Amino acid sequence: MEATTQQSSQTNIFFRPRRLAHVNMFVDGYEQAAKFYIEVAGFEEVYRQPNNLASFLSNGNTYHDFALLDIQCRHAAKDQKPGLFHIALELETEVDLVEGYRKALEAGIKFDATMDHDVAHSVYTTDPDGNIVEIYADVIEDWRPVKHGSSNKEKPQWIPGVTTVPVAEARHPVDPEIRVVESSVFRGRRLTHVAFVTKNYKSMFDYYTGYAGLVPFVGDRDSAFCVLRGTIGTGDISLLRNEHAQSEGLHHIGIEVAHEADLDRALSLLKDNNLHLEAEIDHPARRAVYIQSPDGMRLQFYVNRDWAPQALANTPSNEALFLL
Repeated sequence: MEATTQQSSQTNIFFRPRRLAHVNMFVDGYEQAAKFYIEVAGFEEVYRQPNNLASFLSNGNTYHDFALLDIQCRHAAKDQKPGLFHIALELETEVDLVEGYRKALEAGIKFDATMDHDVAHSVYTTDPDGNIVEIYADVIEDWRPVKHGSSNKEKPQWIPGVTTVPVAEARHPVDPEIRVVESSVFRGRRLTHVAFVTKNYKSMFDYYTGYAGLVPFVGDRDSAFCVLRGTIGTGDISLLRNEHAQSEGLHHIGIEVAHEADLDRALSLLKDNNLHLEAEIDHPARRAVYIQSPDGMRLQFYVNRDWAPQALANTPSNEALFLL
């Protein structure tokens, strides 16, 4: 996909996401990567697309928290390297999606693609740093009968507001059953947020608070970092200025666990599972443990403590990098 989305001003808000719902990644060997996310991160594989060399994992929070696409799959570029494919923001209803899409088109915004995912309909744009962003709404309330096992089904064409009558009712999961892989190292419950070290902080802030419709939980356009949230929760996307010569792009993916005891247990199991502890954060706002996947994706497993704006506002930027 090409980076064709034009930046909107903060007065032009086209969408109001509920939350960050999933992350899609390119991996070197999707079956082995799925094994890692099951046995280490603690997510179930809920369906697989052999024709696309892809595995989809969820613990019930949504129809997938993670999508793992092989670097040899049909969506991969030539000489594709492991890394982020796209992030996805979930809307309340399909009516909201179609209305936002229509208003954005009228304002001159261009989209990369629109897609029918059977249980959800999606539009795709690209943020100022070149990250692909999916904005979608669920159209089927119970996704498990549709998304399970192995499927090679081709996706039908979907044109927002034309192909089908938009669904006005909310179809996203409400109080879903969470199925944690108890034998896994970390017993992750759900993917909650991503953190980016930005190329252009102000442009990224404008995009996510303007066009995409997230709101600041802490920080603003002039601060060293910000945490942006949807209409639920307390943080979906963290943006950080590159003040310490960091590698720009996705810094980490946040995964919530139930208790600090789960983090203690995981730390005791790292050596036996050939896992390297990259960092451990013990902060009044959050306790977090960092490891990297075999494909080099940094994963933050965390439990919130006093996760509040006043507890985060004066955090030094080098500490915020691993805290947010």
